[in-house]
Amino acid sequence: MDKLKELGLQMEQQMKDSLGYDEKTGLWYDKEDEEVTFNEEGIRLSVYEDLKDTLNYLYSECAY
Repeated sequence: MDKLKELGLQMEQQMKDSLGYDEKTGLWYDKEDEEVTFNEEGIRLSVYEDLKDTLNYLYSECAY
């Protein structure tokens, strides 16, 4: 579980590194489309969904 948590935190940081940050609003934004913004919760949710989709794909054969 610790490695999974560490992976999630690493993915959050990678996502933040790929985005721009607006200190005035406190939001991260897509550098290619500045209208797309994320707050801290949005970044965590994106990482969660990515991890969930990956695990579902990797273990899809086990579900049936």
